[in-house]
Amino acid sequence: MIPRHIQDYDTAESLEPHWGYVERVKPCTNDPGSCAYLDLVYASHDRGILYAGIMYAALGGIVLLWAAWASFGFGLGRSRSALPRFQAAVGTLVRRYTLRDAPLTWLFGHTTRLQLLLLAALTAYLAVFSFVGMTYQKWITPVKNMPGVYNTRSTLGPFADRVGIFAYALTPVSILLASRESILSAATGIPYHHFNFLHRWVGHIIMLQSVVHTIGWTVVEVKLYQPQPKVAREWIVQTYMVWGCVAFILLCLLWVLSTPWARRAFGYEFFRKAHWVLAMIYIGACWAHWSQLKCFMIPALVLWGLDRGVRLLRTGLIHYRILGGGHGAFTSFPARVSHFGTDVVRLDVDVPEDLTHAIGQHFYLTFPAGSIWQSHPFTPLSLPGESHAYLIRAKRGETAKLTAFAGESTPVILTGPYGGDITRALAPTTNVLCIAGGTGITFVLPILLLLAQHPPAAHIQLVWSVRAARDVEWIAPELARLRASHISVIVHHTRDDASAEAALETPGEDEKPIAVISGRPDTGAAVRDFLKRVAGPSKVFVSGPASMVTDVRDTVARCNEASKVWRGEDEADVDLVFDERLE
Repeated sequence: MIPRHIQDYDTAESLEPHWGYVERVKPCTNDPGSCAYLDLVYASHDRGILYAGIMYAALGGIVLLWAAWASFGFGLGRSRSALPRFQAAVGTLVRRYTLRDAPLTWLFGHTTRLQLLLLAALTAYLAVFSFVGMTYQKWITPVKNMPGVYNTRSTLGPFADRVGIFAYALTPVSILLASRESILSAATGIPYHHFNFLHRWVGHIIMLQSVVHTIGWTVVEVKLYQPQPKVAREWIVQTYMVWGCVAFILLCLLWVLSTPWARRAFGYEFFRKAHWVLAMIYIGACWAHWSQLKCFMIPALVLWGLDRGVRLLRTGLIHYRILGGGHGAFTSFPARVSHFGTDVVRLDVDVPEDLTHAIGQHFYLTFPAGSIWQSHPFTPLSLPGESHAYLIRAKRGETAKLTAFAGESTPVILTGPYGGDITRALAPTTNVLCIAGGTGITFVLPILLLLAQHPPAAHIQLVWSVRAARDVEWIAPELARLRASHISVIVHHTRDDASAEAALETPGEDEKPIAVISGRPDTGAAVRDFLKRVAGPSKVFVSGPASMVTDVRDTVARCNEASKVWRGEDEADVDLVFDERLE
């Protein structure tokens, strides 16, 4: 380490500490050019640590403001005083301009403008503060005991270090964004999977920073420092450099295996497990590469450990019945499998009465009859306090094995619940429109079942798109409960089906008929038509394929008008809760 930092520690009168870097020898006994270079190295590094701290403070401030705004809104109600109207108007304004799909969907996918705005702000900060706070100079300095041989020292080294600091600082941020046991979700109420977009792009940024850091120091050590190739050979075999190479190779593997084509080629389960293992080894390699910056690696490891530990704790609390007065032995739950002649099966799971969840939350299900090493997220279509019921599209892998169980019982292990309560801000006077595609009905159905129990003074409608009209059999018991209520139900079947009407029983005297329509629904028109017929604020819940969610998001955004809401015209206040289901 000492030769690399061109300082003679044997002649030091004092050592000046620097957070995240080796101590500096005081006074500098090198040639004037090398001393000036060291001034730049340490000043640039100190500012880099400061800029990383400012980044953390800014990110923490955003989370706190978001949490405060959400908590502030729940206590205001829908009175016509200035404060509630102001908050409603601001929320309407934000939805109008941030809900729509971001541009460049081929690059960013179907994400909102708000997510892209947050990413752009982070990227801009990193781009600016990777360059500022350092002077751009070059020094030609003599090599000791080698007359006529000179080193070229420049700002390239400090710049590469600055970029490396940011890559280290972003590592715990990346893990925080990927955590299922999400601190961010607990603070803001935003479901953890909505942070996946930012997690992926923070990973891309770390990859780019690591490439720049590696290229920068390779140029310095292989080209600018002399004599060559002696300097390069001595540099590459140093312990810290060996671990740096290991960390870079692991990061490249992480990045390649995260690409869509790799996930399709190797499968999601391989990606998930490889991601966990490689990420932890990568963090260890980063620590070994530059232990002075372990202040960034320690929180990354703590966040990773907490996430996995709490997951195991959740599973233990459920299946050992620690909180439910059970006998303390691990017990799976029996589940009955129902088939409907398609690739969709219904799973009815007998769970303890004390296993509660909020509407909109989901559980991870493991099927021991297939493999205990895989789990998949599913949303219960039943109300909290009832036995769980799930709809599963058995495409391939472990879920496909469920087709072998017809009317039989298979054991299930649950972990959860995860996500937030999507009805916590739902007022009795709010109009509700639920739009679902296929098995996305499980996300919106509990809302409708809840509203059917306690009829509000508002309009409620369900628009459900399925492949065939007979697919309504998936939720026949629940659909009967909706029929007996005031809720309007419209079913669109997208494939020609001569038995469409036969799929639905004739309603009784006290039951509301279900409208069956052939063809794909125009979800944008469905939202606009619904809003024309109602008075007061509305809330739209949507779950389905990306195209459906995109259309609804775009329409809801356009229907929000802050000026009208400020004047007290609540019809222009349209909230949206969405859950993408890529089928």
